[in-house]
Amino acid sequence: MRNKSDHRIGVIADTHNRWIPRVAELFRDVDEIWHLGDVCQEQILDELRAINPRLSVVLGNNDFGLDSPVSLDLERGGERFHLIHILPRHMPHGTHWLLFGHTHRPANEIHNGIHLFNPGSAGLANKGAPLSVGFLTRGKEGKFRAEIVLL
Repeated sequence: MRNKSDHRIGVIADTHNRWIPRVAELFRDVDEIWHLGDVCQEQILDELRAINPRLSVVLGNNDFGLDSPVSLDLERGGERFHLIHILPRHMPHGTHWLLFGHTHRPANEIHNGIHLFNPGSAGLANKGAPLSVGFLTRGKEGKFRAEIVLL
């Protein structure tokens, strides 16, 4: 059961114009949703906005005609998040979290003090990786923690 004081973010990537209804069930109680690119069609964003209108989106390499930035820098609870589709060659300065998609494979690790998080693909599996989404949750301890959930 979720504590009301937690801040929970649903993280999704690489939907590739495929909607999995279980996403609505998993994201129903999140405070906001972040999509890390390769949405491919506005209809997917409409589905996500119906769950929660607090939606942040970055463009993927297959997103043509969508009105979103290539990357976003956000701050939540004193932690800085850099959202991008393709993992950059150099880590952005001053960020705590680097969230990315593109590989269609989940990742949750720390590299040189930066938390790298990829929720995997919620629409198109790759090389045997399961479909998945992610969550970032900040509880009473004050720091965000990451979780990957298989669809």
